Amino acid sequence: MLQRIACSLIGTAMTLVCALVALLLSDALAPGRMPPMLAFWGAVVAGTLLILGLALLDRRGAAGTPADRFERRGQVPLGVPQRSAG
Repeated sequence: MLQRIACSLIGTAMTLVCALVALLLSDALAPGRMPPMLAFWGAVVAGTLLILGLALLDRRGAAGTPADRFERRGQVPLGVPQRSAG
């Protein structure tokens, strides 16, 4: 579930960045349509969403891989070679 939220945040950030680039390019053709502070705050929001999404993905990865979880329980999943003691 966290992965879906994280990917949604990252996707929203990328969409917002694309929209800002489009607005800034259109503003270059007809200056004065978009206030510069709107672009700044839009970039701040996009950066925040991107960082939050990446932090959620990183936090999700802290639990370890499924093989690590099996190992902690004393089980070995199928197809995973056992590690030698020495």
